Amino acid sequence: MNFRKILSVIIGFGTIGLLSSALAKLQGCLFPTSLQLFKQATFTADDMLQLAIKLASVYISCIAGGIVTALCGGEYRQQRIVVVSIILIIIWLWISTIHPFWFWALLLMGILPFVLIGVKIKKLITSRIKNPGHRS
Repeated sequence: MNFRKILSVIIGFGTIGLLSSALAKLQGCLFPTSLQLFKQATFTADDMLQLAIKLASVYISCIAGGIVTALCGGEYRQQRIVVVSIILIIIWLWISTIHPFWFWALLLMGILPFVLIGVKIKKLITSRIKNPGHRS
């Protein structure tokens, strides 16, 4: 693996990690109770909404990470390394904060598709830049 591909993995992983952390921090500032969600066993409707927002935040981060990985020259293998790295981090978080099962399961199932959506968005953007009049 050359330097550019290694860099694409590091930057893609960092993008997902930093963006999801920033969005979680923003959510914590706007909704202070969201910081305590993983310490409780039962959830209200408001808690479910907060968990859905957390899920969407990580998915958005994965799309951004997919775009950045592809922009930095990451190909199929590098994209999969980023996905596996994020999945391992999420499994570690899941083990340390057990509740709720459905949240962690949906989070794990969405990592690969949303990173690939980001890669696809990057391809669409670059094809539009190269061929501005062409419709695909």
